[in-house]
Amino acid sequence: MGNYVDKNLDNDETAKYSARVSLWKYWINFLIAGLIAAVALLGFATYLSSKSGTQSFTGPKFALITLLISLAIFAWPLVARKSTELVITSKRLIAKFGVISTQSIDIRFDRIETVRVKQSLMGRILNYGDIVVTGTGSTFDPIPNIANPMGFRAALNQALEMTPSSRERHGPRSDGPHGRDRRGAEQ
Repeated sequence: MGNYVDKNLDNDETAKYSARVSLWKYWINFLIAGLIAAVALLGFATYLSSKSGTQSFTGPKFALITLLISLAIFAWPLVARKSTELVITSKRLIAKFGVISTQSIDIRFDRIETVRVKQSLMGRILNYGDIVVTGTGSTFDPIPNIANPMGFRAALNQALEMTPSSRERHGPRSDGPHGRDRRGAEQ
């Protein structure tokens, strides 16, 4: 677990499940960073291989700046992944994003109404997506780019079912005129 979650857990609260940001969502960052680095290295190699001693030092400066830009583009997803904490505890869902400017989501289980998963075609293939938690009062809390979002939702639903307030609130209910509970059994 991360530092934020450790500092904010209650004494009788335990972590049940943690998730990570998927790096597949950032594949374009890695591709662009690789292309820029290749151009930078090619430019530097061209400068070194030139036989003319009259060339300015502009070539290596440009190559170095371009290489640093590619490293920044490459590092951004890694920093985003490292600085994001996603934990399902025995009482609530905790999500924290950011390094310098942070955003946190802290929802007690008795305030969660629905949990949705949004996945694009690439997200389904590469197993990443967004979780959208709807709380009481129609608040929407999106948690983007989660690796294995279906597993995260299953763990959250299991944790919700284990809480006493959830069982009282979501016990057997009638789903219309047919008198079936949520499992589909006759009442």
